[in-house]
Amino acid sequence: MPERTVAAPEPSADEALAVDLLVLAARFTRWAGRAADGGMPTALWRALSQVDELGPLRVSALAALDRTSQPTATALVQRLERHGWVERSSDPDDARASLVATTPAGRQRLTEQRAAAGRALAPQLGALSGQQHEDLARGLAVLRDLVAHAPPGG
Repeated sequence: MPERTVAAPEPSADEALAVDLLVLAARFTRWAGRAADGGMPTALWRALSQVDELGPLRVSALAALDRTSQPTATALVQRLERHGWVERSSDPDDARASLVATTPAGRQRLTEQRAAAGRALAPQLGALSGQQHEDLARGLAVLRDLVAHAPPGG
């Protein structure tokens, strides 16, 4: 007997917009990461950004946020520690656990990496028309507002 397939329901306009935003944001982020001449591997940049934004946090929380395994998150944290970009401290709620937080050197490195990406992408943004530039600025304001109202850790 042939297998019967059920067509997926048509996405709502908001769902379609969300998918388009997710796909384009991911592509833009990968493009920025490749364009940045800051020398930081993307995985370290992503992990350091998350710790800086949400830390101090446990390695298990970083793994969950990054949707990766605990051993992978542990390895990332160890690499960040070797560079002096994060440090661990005792978790006041559980003496067996530690919290990971960004160091001043880590924040500086993150600033440098983001600046390198900004310099790399600026020529493309400079090529936009005045109207496109205004549209992008308005879109960023909307995105900033969406992110500001996201659930914690989102």
